[in-house]
Amino acid sequence: MKILGENGLGKILKIFLQTCFFGGIALLVILPFQLRLFGLHLNAIAYVIYPNGIALLAIVYQFIGLFDSLKNYNPFCMENVKRLRLAGIASLIEGLLWGIDLIFQMFLARSIEPLILSVILFMSILFIGVSIALYILSELMKQATSYKEENELTI
Repeated sequence: MKILGENGLGKILKIFLQTCFFGGIALLVILPFQLRLFGLHLNAIAYVIYPNGIALLAIVYQFIGLFDSLKNYNPFCMENVKRLRLAGIASLIEGLLWGIDLIFQMFLARSIEPLILSVILFMSILFIGVSIALYILSELMKQATSYKEENELTI
């Protein structure tokens, strides 16, 4: 399957991410109203859910731009380096928010449910690892972009 160009995989992924982005915004807006319909209320966990949702939307937004450059046949550019770095920062924030949620669950909510605590710990470690991976990818993309620009100057 073709990756670059108008009919490539990048375009399909961009459309999927745009759907997730706008669906995520709608979900964050509608969530309190939906919970009221079922007689539920947002509690202290909302202070973690909403910042996590915003951080995830920031990551998705950066990847929409990244896949847009694939559609335009320009994957090696400094904008993509910046996008990967910003996605890495948002991922680090996401991991730290999951860590804060873990501390909240353990000490303030006094939850001793091992499954919930292990999932939250896994999410925290996962997003911190993704942050490190995105930082490394941004540095690799920066080197590839500089090599490409240097190669374009060579006659």
